[in-house]
Amino acid sequence: MPFECHIVDMPASLPETSGNPEVATLRTLRIAKHFPFFLAVAEEQNLHRAAERLNIAQSALSRRISDLERELGDTILFERQARGVAITEAGRVLAEDVRRILLDIEEAGRRVRRVARGDLGTLRLAFSEAMMRRPLLPAVLRRFRTERPDVDLRASPLTSDAQRARLRGGEIDIGFVIEEAGDTEDFQSMRVGADKFVLVVPADHPLASRDKIGLRDLAEEPLILPGRQVSPRLFGRMMGLFDARGISPRISVEVSAVDIAFGLVTAGMGLAIVTAARPDHAPADIVIKEMIDFDIPLPISMIWSRQSTEPLIERFVSIVSGTMETMPAG
Repeated sequence: MPFECHIVDMPASLPETSGNPEVATLRTLRIAKHFPFFLAVAEEQNLHRAAERLNIAQSALSRRISDLERELGDTILFERQARGVAITEAGRVLAEDVRRILLDIEEAGRRVRRVARGDLGTLRLAFSEAMMRRPLLPAVLRRFRTERPDVDLRASPLTSDAQRARLRGGEIDIGFVIEEAGDTEDFQSMRVGADKFVLVVPADHPLASRDKIGLRDLAEEPLILPGRQVSPRLFGRMMGLFDARGISPRISVEVSAVDIAFGLVTAGMGLAIVTAARPDHAPADIVIKEMIDFDIPLPISMIWSRQSTEPLIERFVSIVSGTMETMPAG
């Protein structure tokens, strides 16, 4: 296959400073610029035919080969003969390496183009428990893996505050968080749903049959609450609701996950106030009840860096948006 060559001449010699990476790189480029000319001669075994193939003068091609031999320490690559040239053993070894190098360069170009299209690369996302328990995220992950099978998709469960910190530090690319004031100023964001607090009680508890349950009904009950270490701001908002009604909650246990709360309720450790609780995932011996006055809004948002222009992130955001159009996000 004919080569299309765009050659930029470089200095004939550079200082041989082996410890200087910049000089070593320039020396490599100085040698590599001769590769298309060398390979044409190696394949044609004739300077005249190779020159015609490259659309250059035969004398210019001969100088290129001589320059390459000099750059390689006066290594003879071709034996000149009456009817053409014969490649030497050193030339055959170089030809194999040059073909591999040119193929590697072409492959690098393909990989770069795929990355630029968002077909290749690594996407790091994180999610809160509230998001993973909703149908939207599993659906998005399945669709993304189907459309971008060669992308290294890495997902981690993290608290909302931890996600914000890692986004700012460049450790993740996308987060799914319980929205807080300031998120829209610090990040690009998309609202993807909303959650709420519910009360988890044993099926045989007196409150299990009540239609309306308020905070005052819980004043004397041992409570299992989301831990303050998991989300200090959210814990503070919860305590603020109790304080506003003059109630000092009897906290039995602080937990980090809904499933733990379910187990503790079943074990008789108290009643649990949790988010991200789905009745279809709850044990049969507990009941999930709504509370009439535990009104803390819990919007859930997808957030990512304001500076990001990465095609992978743009594609993931597009898939989330498209998936939300076909299924409830709440």
